[in-house]
Amino acid sequence: MTPGVQRILEPEVSVPKVGTPHVQRRWYTHTYNRLAFYRLIAVCSVWLPRPVQLRIARTVAMALYRCMPREHAAVQGNLTRVLPDASRQEVERQARQVFGNFACCFADLLGLNRRALPLQQAYMTRVQGLPHLQAVLQAPRGFVAATAHLGNWELAGRLLSTYGRRIHVLMAPEQDPAIQRFLRQGMHEAHLCFVSNDSSAVFVQLLMALRRGDVVAVQMDRATGHRSDVTVPFFGTPAVFPLGPFLLARAAQVPVLPCFCVMRPDARYEIWVDQAIPVAPGHEEAALHHMVRVLERYIAMAPNQWYNFYDVWDATPTA
Repeated sequence: MTPGVQRILEPEVSVPKVGTPHVQRRWYTHTYNRLAFYRLIAVCSVWLPRPVQLRIARTVAMALYRCMPREHAAVQGNLTRVLPDASRQEVERQARQVFGNFACCFADLLGLNRRALPLQQAYMTRVQGLPHLQAVLQAPRGFVAATAHLGNWELAGRLLSTYGRRIHVLMAPEQDPAIQRFLRQGMHEAHLCFVSNDSSAVFVQLLMALRRGDVVAVQMDRATGHRSDVTVPFFGTPAVFPLGPFLLARAAQVPVLPCFCVMRPDARYEIWVDQAIPVAPGHEEAALHHMVRVLERYIAMAPNQWYNFYDVWDATPTA
């Protein structure tokens, strides 16, 4: 339930393999990445009420986060850029909350996210910006749903699938297939599928899906290491972002719809949908710049739910 297991726990959504890979990124991992831990937490989620699960998750996170100095320092550094006027004490307080909130989302990943849809909906308050979603749903073609490692993004995809569109969640190839298979057990919803970005055919597959009216879900706050990655100012400092989702949207002639799922203080979730971003030919980078401004706004709204435990502004891939 700790951020160090993020690379395995989080279904990292990548982008289509557009162009030649430059330096393939490989996110850190450590000894907590063990299938036994996942099985134990999943079993506990069956027998313990959700409020108890979340209390235990926060307690464990608070006990362990100081044992992870690399991740702790990275979170503090990221928050310093997101909250430039915050005191050191405030940055540290927010950093502790990042670890606690991530532990709760981790518990929900293995608990609530695997439950029946009516129970998931019971923990959802409302959809902010619903007219933006309704507007893109009126078009016969689909759209690219762009999110980030903010809140419970996977739950958002499950709930959005109830609007009658098939959701293709694009993921990076998994380092541990056994854990990946375990996370997907019992998750074969008719309107939700997970696509691994492990071949050049994925781009064509997703392109055809968008033209059929399906939705492709991607996460925008991590570069992929492909040559299509682009450097964009992010909270005042250049950072690298994937251009692939916008190349895909332009090819399919569909918009990019920013959407996020954030946990409220009462441990229920709220989906936020922003205005769709059109992608005209030749203006893919401009659309990406627009998306990064949207990311800044929502990350600043809930900085203690932004789960990147490495230096986001460091363009050096991990070997």
